[in-house]
Amino acid sequence: MDKINFNPFPVLMTDRLVLRKLKMSDDELIFDYQSNKENFKFVDMQVYKDILDAQKYIDKMNFGVENNKWIIWAIADKNTNTILGTISIWNISKKDYKAELGYGLFADNRGKGIMAEALNKVVEYGFNNMGLKIIEAYTNSENKKSINLLKRNGFTKIDSFIETETSTKEPMNMVIYSVKCDS
Repeated sequence: MDKINFNPFPVLMTDRLVLRKLKMSDDELIFDYQSNKENFKFVDMQVYKDILDAQKYIDKMNFGVENNKWIIWAIADKNTNTILGTISIWNISKKDYKAELGYGLFADNRGKGIMAEALNKVVEYGFNNMGLKIIEAYTNSENKKSINLLKRNGFTKIDSFIETETSTKEPMNMVIYSVKCDS
């Protein structure tokens, strides 16, 4: 776990998906998603005002990957290479062999099993390639789809808390789910 290295970038494949590095050509779809708060109503994230916000996000995410701070994959259709969403492992604690999972799927791609397929591959990577022992996911207690996704994929609830430092100043009830490495 001491030598986390995401260079070269680890491309992951599933039956329908390629989990790849974010590309600047993903900017329009990321902007479309991030410019509509309804797409991420359970998450405290910035609403993008223009395409430059998406481009800055891509640069920031790739810079973090290149410096081994986190890993974020574009979830892309295997046939078209079109981005469908993102999934990441971040907030990595080498000392505790633990990290946090983050994910988001563009609205048209929900309800098709895409995130479960990506999530399983990323959790497998976290345990087998990064040496993680615990992967956690923080989600809004009202986000039933996210909670059900986590439960269906072996995560169990370990805690809850109220997030008070939000951009809207409105507190959010959060839950933490966790999955542990079998070995």
